[in-house]
Formats: sequence, structure tokens, C-alpha cells
Amino acid sequence: MAKRIDIKFNNLCEGSLECKEFGTFKCLGKKGLKYPRDLTINPVLPNVKTHPYFSQEYVCNYPMVGLIEVPCRMNYSILIWGQRGIYIHEWPNPATYAGNGGPTGGCIHVEAGDAKKIYDWVDSKTRITIAYPW
Repeated sequence: MAKRIDIKFNNLCEGSLECKEFGTFKCLGKKGLKYPRDLTINPVLPNVKTHPYFSQEYVCNYPMVGLIEVPCRMNYSILIWGQRGIYIHEWPNPATYAGNGGPTGGCIHVEAGDAKKIYDWVDSKTRITIAYPW
């Protein structure tokens, strides 16, 4: 039987990511994005799970390397929507609207430490359902 993740967002796109029979974690997505409501991923396929992954679209400012913008490092990334490049991945800030300074670009952010737990748990086909109010 496939594993299952249920993601539920509120109006600010703050939410919960429940790995059935494993644990529930805080997450943040992008309000208004029409995420697929039901999909299945297979982590044994190439490029589904990547650590670390560097964004091909977004750049971040890393103070430890100077005031330059480099591709954002997205630790413990699980590709869930390949057509849009949407991942579940670690983010260093709290998985709240205020803690992230606003919504994500579309990926589903989970907090440091939680992302590795989810990444390690997803080791076989996993069904993901996503519920949102928009």
C-alpha cells in the first residue's frame, strides 16, 4: 500500500502536512495557487528526491558569502509537481506567513528538521492530497 500525505491550507496558506501514521508538520504554501488536489509521487524515479537542491528560478541572498544573490538552496526537496517545479522542502524560517515574510513562490515550505524527517519517510510511492479554500 502506498504511503499518504495530506496537506491542508488555511486562507493565509499556512497549513499542516500530515504523513499518515508518522507525524504532522507545519507548512506554508502560496495562496491562490491551484495545486493539484490528488497526486502520487515515486521517489525511486530520478530527480524526485534531491538533497540539496538549488532552485533554477529563485535566488537568495546569503550573508556568509557576501551580498550576492545565488540560487536558493532547498534542503531535503521532494518534487511533487514537475510541470511547475513545485517541491516540498526545508525553509530556515517558521512555516507561517509572518515568519516567511509572506507566502512562498509556490513550493511547500516546512521547518528545519521536519523536512529531513519527511524526506526520509518518503521512500516508496506516496499519495499526496492537497486541500485549500480558494
